[in-house]
Amino acid sequence: MRASSLLICIVCACCVSCASSAERHERVAQRRGGVAIICHRGAHEFAHENTLEAYRATFELGGDGNEIDIRQTKDGILVLFHDDMLDVNLKAFGDISDYTYDELQKFEFRNPGPFGRACRIPTLKEVFELHKKYAGLIHLDIKVPNIDTKIEKMLDDMDMWDQISNVSEYNSENIRKNPKLHARPYKAGLYEDHSEVFPDAIAAALKKPGNDIICDDPRGAVIALGREIGKHSKTSLSRLRSKPDRHFSDMFEFMASHVLISMPPSALEQTMGNQHDARVVLLKRARAAEVLADQAGRGENLHAALEKIVRERTLDPDWRYHGLDGASALRTLILRHASQAVALSRYVLWRHDPALIPINNPQFNVPPSWVDWRMKNVVFATLEMYPGPDTEKLCRDYLALGDDEAKKIGPPQFEPAAHALLTISPATSTAVELMRHRLQVVRGRAILDCLAHNDQSWAIDALKAAAPHALAYIPPQ
Repeated sequence: MRASSLLICIVCACCVSCASSAERHERVAQRRGGVAIICHRGAHEFAHENTLEAYRATFELGGDGNEIDIRQTKDGILVLFHDDMLDVNLKAFGDISDYTYDELQKFEFRNPGPFGRACRIPTLKEVFELHKKYAGLIHLDIKVPNIDTKIEKMLDDMDMWDQISNVSEYNSENIRKNPKLHARPYKAGLYEDHSEVFPDAIAAALKKPGNDIICDDPRGAVIALGREIGKHSKTSLSRLRSKPDRHFSDMFEFMASHVLISMPPSALEQTMGNQHDARVVLLKRARAAEVLADQAGRGENLHAALEKIVRERTLDPDWRYHGLDGASALRTLILRHASQAVALSRYVLWRHDPALIPINNPQFNVPPSWVDWRMKNVVFATLEMYPGPDTEKLCRDYLALGDDEAKKIGPPQFEPAAHALLTISPATSTAVELMRHRLQVVRGRAILDCLAHNDQSWAIDALKAAAPHALAYIPPQ
């Protein structure tokens, strides 16, 4: 190619890029010119939270942007993940910074959602590129310190400062001081009690001062602002992740896990010699229980050993680790459909243990029972996979609690209990029962679950009976 031809190609490419950039900034300005709908961790009724697919769904449904949670991997890659620890969402333990990006991609999601093995932790660069494509707004929630300067540089390099609508106050001093930032105040948050699916609550929020609203699901706000709900994509933005290769290690890990679970704590500590550390023991037990969750067979002796770990979970003053072995053991018992699993779940939910008093951090100002939050949070999320009358009764018994009663025994879990009940009893009568619950968060959860099953008659019939306004939230097919 001649030099003159090459120069013409370069000039043309630059012109196209400039035109595309100008169009993007104009579209961003249009979003900033009105009320913007921001989705909390993406529209995660349609895909796993903090994934490319959840962020994309926001735009396809008519929203304007996403709140994103940023962390850094061991090898310095900025990624999107909310929790301090991995085990709630992934079949893994520790936090994001304990692993390289490639290592993180090998872990399975516990509940990957509709995109299955394509569900994965995205990089911040990928997320920024997606938002550039849609000219979308971004609320930065920076979960760890000392990475805000890296984010600043990325915003400069990608010419995206006008797309930042908000920044959470912590871990963001440099970004908040940057004159290129033009943050916008929120009118209201609609996600904590699912006000986002109730027209009166949305209308009241829109009358408040401020610019934007933040929600989990954008559809109610889209309708309220006179927009049309779009069709969301069902194709993934990522290729399928390969299944873990467990053929060689299955039997070895199974046998090793049996030993770890069955061995008394004191004997286990002795096998570790001078390297003993109570937290190392805790993690070994948690991993062992995780391995056993996928193994077939009843194994009553094994179940008894797992139950013992649940009842005598490791006490740890660090809230991130306390009871991790007990939580893992309880999850495994439920997944293995152990005969004692539901009764043990009830025991865990209502447990008041005096041993928690010395390790209850007074700065949180909560009852000692809240220290066991990790174990209590396992119950309803996992019982969704253990249908039966005992599970239904447990869900209903919890849903019948008063607010004060629930707060005494742990962090309130009315929404997970409602979701579990409707998952194991997908019926019009169950959905209507939940839509008439005293708590709005339960009513909203039932509406969202029925919307998620809008191809099934029981769900449509329930919406017609108890929340007919929500029929307008069903996306086009």
